[in-house]
Amino acid sequence: MNSALLSVNIAVQLQLLALVPSLPFVWSFSLFVPRLRRLAIILTPWTAIPALAASLFVQPGVELEVGWFFMGGCIGLDFIGQRFLFLTALVWLVAAWFAQGYLVDDERPHHFMFFYLLSMAFNFSLILAQDMLGFYLFFALMSFSAYGLIIHRQTREAKQAGVVYIILVMVGEVALFIGMVLLAGRMADMGLASVATTASSIPCLLFILLAFAIKAGSLPLHVWLPLAHPVAPVPASAVLSGVMIKAGLLGWLRFLPTGVDISLPGWAGLFIVLGMSAAFYGVVLGLGQQNVKTVLAYSSISQMGLMTMMVGCGLLVPRLWPQVMAAVSLYALHHGLAKTSLFLGVGVARRSLDQGMATLLLLGLLLASLALAGAPLTSGSFAKLCFKGLVHEMPGRWATFLGLLLPYTALATTVLLGHFLLLISDSIGSSQGGQARWTMWLAWIMVLVALCVVPCLWAEQQGGCGGLLSMAGIWQGVWPLVAGGLVVWFFKLHGKKPLRLPAGDILWLFVCLVGVASSIRRALLILHQVVPCCGQRRLSLPGLSVSGRRLEKIFKRWSVVGLCYLSFCLLILLLLRNAG
Repeated sequence: MNSALLSVNIAVQLQLLALVPSLPFVWSFSLFVPRLRRLAIILTPWTAIPALAASLFVQPGVELEVGWFFMGGCIGLDFIGQRFLFLTALVWLVAAWFAQGYLVDDERPHHFMFFYLLSMAFNFSLILAQDMLGFYLFFALMSFSAYGLIIHRQTREAKQAGVVYIILVMVGEVALFIGMVLLAGRMADMGLASVATTASSIPCLLFILLAFAIKAGSLPLHVWLPLAHPVAPVPASAVLSGVMIKAGLLGWLRFLPTGVDISLPGWAGLFIVLGMSAAFYGVVLGLGQQNVKTVLAYSSISQMGLMTMMVGCGLLVPRLWPQVMAAVSLYALHHGLAKTSLFLGVGVARRSLDQGMATLLLLGLLLASLALAGAPLTSGSFAKLCFKGLVHEMPGRWATFLGLLLPYTALATTVLLGHFLLLISDSIGSSQGGQARWTMWLAWIMVLVALCVVPCLWAEQQGGCGGLLSMAGIWQGVWPLVAGGLVVWFFKLHGKKPLRLPAGDILWLFVCLVGVASSIRRALLILHQVVPCCGQRRLSLPGLSVSGRRLEKIFKRWSVVGLCYLSFCLLILLLLRNAG
């Protein structure tokens, strides 16, 4: 009898797993039927319920073989996947409810919801994927689907941000494919469980770092984030920063050798340095912004830097990987809920509000900001306590270095979020879209309550609450807030405004350099036409145009193209041989 009940229970869990990605994917096509569009939009939030239920009731270790799909696939849940699935399901659910009220006056709400459902389905799928090919496929499909969310408004700025985003996505997909090919040469099968126990080569690690760094917003590949958030609708910004950016973090945890007892100090140092640089760089650039969504985008870059550092801790001390997984998942949950509540709060703030509602909104945004800064007894304090536990287990110099700088990351976050609160308090109730609908308020309050409750319960179950109520623990959480608050108050009192910096920072410098080069070229062409040289011939660029045409003709020949392709294939084979 017990075995029969167990079999039924496993069968129900497998059916639930299959429903997680398939329901939002199938439901997206109902938006093509005009008569069903309104009903489809109303029911969109409920398509995330199977994913939320699976994260709560499906036991880790349950897997479903899908032999007919993409050379044979497998979906299932493990410890880290269960945590990530809970976060993504909750954020997609509340953002869809918010979108119902936010898109009431939109001319094409069904277009937005179509790409929203596709992105949701593929986000769920990559979390459930237990093989490399499935993860690669769904990671790519999610990235391309998110393009439709970014350019939804079809403005010039949205299209420009979409171009930058899609170029980086293509670079990331190529890098991930090459990294997978190099990794597959060392593996017995294509399962992600085998990846964890496979020692990766240097080229493989390099491509994997590059592929997921783009999605995670790591330096210097972060430029799409501050360009995409200001132009995307608020629900899209919430899921982009709340959950889809975490796909890069999950990719590192899936494709790095997390189960091998081999220390990689060089790569660990790279991850830690990149993470620490992003933690402060995001704050500095965010202080130079005047758009509240751009400020939050740079805040995400800064916070993702801290999670990147955690991954570096695992690479340096392999025995810490179980602790790293727990700390990363808790920090991702805390950051995802906090950033979702802030973005949804921005959407509410831009509607017409009375004094009471405006005060309530500001209090909620203040609470989420304090949590993100790590105030005592908030979700941020639990998450940062887990991070400090990792730091204490690091070798001497690393422990000293990280222990010294971590409190200053909290101070920097406080200053940046103080800048955000000052900006939004000046623009609250600007009435860009009429009254705030009840679904918008419901979604915002729901995620704010989840931020206050869920990470704390989770940390308590993991035994991560010790030391929070001690005087030392409270002081470590309070002094960065006090110091950061004083800095914000000083600049506000003296009317000092930070230097305004363009969103996209490094990309803007690149565009300027291209513009300068183009101006120089145009000037030389003008001189070539109007300035005589020695009275006999005009000034010319010696043989540049002739050489360019000759080179173009050479590369149009099939023999040359074939030789280049053959050389590329030989290079790949050489890399595979070295990887083996």
